[in-house]
Amino acid sequence: MSSPEHQQQSIESRLERIESALTHLQHDVDSLNKALLGYFSRLQEMDSRFVRLEHELHTFNDATEKTDAESDRPPHY
Repeated sequence: MSSPEHQQQSIESRLERIESALTHLQHDVDSLNKALLGYFSRLQEMDSRFVRLEHELHTFNDATEKTDAESDRPPHY
């Protein structure tokens, strides 16, 4: 049988390994969270740019349609 002292050392060793693994996992979670926040920020920026470009495209199309209507008038007007 194992002595109580040996069992205590075994438990302490196991706890140290668990704590070490937990520390590494926490670091990984923090890194993933940081990356996710960065991607979310970029996604928001791209969404904003898309909305702006969409608005500019509609504005350009509206201006083109008005110009075409004016150029369709006969020359005597």
